[in-house]
Amino acid sequence: MKRTGLAGALAGVAVGLVAFTVTQSIHAQTGGAALTGRIACVDVVQVFNEFQRQKDLTEEMKELQDKLTDENKQRRQKIDALQAELDKLDPDDATYVTRMREMLAMQIDYKNWVDLKQADMSREIGVWSVRIYKEIVKSVGELAKHDGYDLVLYRGQFEPTSMEPDQVKEQIRSNHVLYANPSTDITQVVTDRLNKDYRAQPRVKMMLVP
Repeated sequence: MKRTGLAGALAGVAVGLVAFTVTQSIHAQTGGAALTGRIACVDVVQVFNEFQRQKDLTEEMKELQDKLTDENKQRRQKIDALQAELDKLDPDDATYVTRMREMLAMQIDYKNWVDLKQADMSREIGVWSVRIYKEIVKSVGELAKHDGYDLVLYRGQFEPTSMEPDQVKEQIRSNHVLYANPSTDITQVVTDRLNKDYRAQPRVKMMLVP
């Protein structure tokens, strides 16, 4: 069986952030009418990166991945030891078939374990990405009401990751705010508000992967 390490299996699980974009243009939101009232913008990715909950969550993920990496090493060592034993056995030996079946059962169990842990990690990352985003939106809404903002826009940074035409076009389409006066940017205010509320709460474990 081809060796598959947990570290490699988890490599596809991004610990990074989920990208959220505005789904309608400003023109569509206002029906083509001129915008009136107070407007602000927020760099959501920056808030994610500077939110203490996200930092604590990333720390928990790192600790969990280290623990899983150690367990993965132990499981691989047992499989390798049994494989070494099989390599020394004569295929005609009466115990060969029994040991071979043990090897296959161990490999199947290992693969299932890796797949399960990868699925657990993916789900936790997805769940917490949604929870944190909703927490950000809630905080923005409360701040907007308190400070009298009528509209708060998502401000992203246009940083092309590929020169492939279709991907460039998609990145351009998702960049809805082309310019914002620095005075309208409330990113730091939102971040400070979130961190203040979060740090006032008792620290609890967030990752629930067994």
